[in-house]
Amino acid sequence: MLSAQIDLDFADGRYLFALPLPQLEELEERCGYTDTKGNRRRRGVIAVYGDLIAGLDVQDGQIVAIPQIGQASGVDARHVIRLGLIGGASGIVEGQPVKVDALVARSLCERYVDPMPIVKRWTMAAAILKAAIEGYEPKKAEPAVEPALEKPTRKRRSTSPKS
Repeated sequence: MLSAQIDLDFADGRYLFALPLPQLEELEERCGYTDTKGNRRRRGVIAVYGDLIAGLDVQDGQIVAIPQIGQASGVDARHVIRLGLIGGASGIVEGQPVKVDALVARSLCERYVDPMPIVKRWTMAAAILKAAIEGYEPKKAEPAVEPALEKPTRKRRSTSPKS
């Protein structure tokens, strides 16, 4: 079943990223623009997503960034990550559950996202928005393969001639 949220290894643990309506609304405002008349305009989340996935490709199962055709904004990517943390509201750090609110999300972004290479920030934000817009299907764990049973050993027949 598709989910609109995604768990990712990030910063000091594993965090849930989600973009429910309040975070999507804020994302559209934060990623907006000023028109030619000086009015601030919202930019739709689909447009933000389009910019984030432009220039990304999957090759041999790995996401590859092609900056020459990319349209992503490093600032927009940061907004996606921060708002995804707020929307997910939780994580696991050193095996313990943690709550994530706006202050924690801001701190995590300042400590881990801001110094992050822009391409890494770009691909992470694209994964978060992809889950929110297209859905994400977590990989199911493969069932464990039972150890092979040892074949019973046969007693060797004696090859000595009968008398």
